[in-house]
Amino acid sequence: MKLRQPQLDFSDMPTRWARNGEFAQSANAASTAFPYLEPFLNRVMSRARATIKGDTPADVELRSQISMFIKQESVHYKTHVQYNQILRRGEYPKILEFEAELAEHYQNILATKSLAFLTAYCEGFEMLGPPSAINWLDELEDMVEGADPRAVTMWKWHLMEEYEHRFVAYNVFKRIHGGYFMRIYAMLYQAYYLFSYIAKVNKYILSVDREKMTAEDVRISKINAKAAAKRSSNRMLKQFLRGLSPFYRPEINAEPRNYKHFMNNVERMIAPN
Repeated sequence: MKLRQPQLDFSDMPTRWARNGEFAQSANAASTAFPYLEPFLNRVMSRARATIKGDTPADVELRSQISMFIKQESVHYKTHVQYNQILRRGEYPKILEFEAELAEHYQNILATKSLAFLTAYCEGFEMLGPPSAINWLDELEDMVEGADPRAVTMWKWHLMEEYEHRFVAYNVFKRIHGGYFMRIYAMLYQAYYLFSYIAKVNKYILSVDREKMTAEDVRISKINAKAAAKRSSNRMLKQFLRGLSPFYRPEINAEPRNYKHFMNNVERMIAPN
């Protein structure tokens, strides 16, 4: 893992930044979660780090991994705050209501759930990092062909780093609790809430877009949305099925084919911090 600071200006980037505008909007909907989700992850990891007090090499290494995880996630969510301004230009006013609901959700579970549950919740989300990285680095080139390079770079960079810290939340949960049923319960709990939230935001954004479209444009928009959802969801479903196994380990996740190539490119573009 390595801390990288992107230098990306989204101030004049269009909301529908890809040829398939519905694909762009699905990514935009997901992005609205990160300024709330990733600070939540950091708070949980910080609590967990405080409980790992040993001086064994394994303890020292795990605390170090948690610290870098927190640094990476902090840069991620701050970048998404900037990116999300493309949805805050007056066209989608209800976005603020959805975000307030999400912020309340994370505040509530931080206040009411055990550290065991919270670390399992984090692992349930982080388990999605490797398949998301493969999607963006290896399999969506046709979807991002001709797209705004700032958006593409941001998503690839973010998910490249999610792949890099794929072990951290798993190792923390294993140290704090490690139970199979707790992991599955929290994984399903977080997935239901997060994907329901993203679907709700995406439905709203597309409804606003379609108010300005002709009937034919709406028909095409619905076709594009289905194509985008299918491309993004197939690998996620497979990962969930794998995650249900009591034998799931992060080691089973393959490295994206283009991981090293993109990492080398992005490190030339983004000054290390």
